[in-house]
Amino acid sequence: MKRVAVAVLVFINAGVGFGFQGSSEWVKYNSPEGRYSVLVPTQPKLTTQETTASTGEKVPQYLASSPDGNGVFMVGHFDYTTEMTFSLDKARDGMVTAMNATLLGEDSISLGGSPGRQLKLLAKAADQQEFIVRARFYDVGRRVYVLQCIFPKAEDSLGVVDKAEKFFQSFKVEARP
Repeated sequence: MKRVAVAVLVFINAGVGFGFQGSSEWVKYNSPEGRYSVLVPTQPKLTTQETTASTGEKVPQYLASSPDGNGVFMVGHFDYTTEMTFSLDKARDGMVTAMNATLLGEDSISLGGSPGRQLKLLAKAADQQEFIVRARFYDVGRRVYVLQCIFPKAEDSLGVVDKAEKFFQSFKVEARP
């Protein structure tokens, strides 16, 4: 079996610099294709992109991003084949490298018995602005879910931590049909 670390969704460029005013009323977003639901500050924008795994296979990635003030909440997912393996350690390392970030904290977590990781990163945008990235990713039955909450470091506060926790705790995955 070929060993591959499937690239973790890193959408920092898509989420940085949104100048939208956040709403106090969050919306429940249901993704029938992604088989998940989550609370987000605004109706998310949906995008798809393709990445290439180290095996050469094309892997479509799906993203729902919801701006909130100068920050953004994102949920991404992708599936990997039986010829691939997913590594939580390599996913963490890939996220840190791709964002040119510093790992500030990490915990092993789970979602319904599926393994996951929780990260806190300090990342810099191209303009050198610093961002705090709170991320969780889970490996659920050959599907990887990546949740990210990204805010300017200057705005990091208990309010942002509370919003991130609300977002993370609301994430639910439906059983496979």
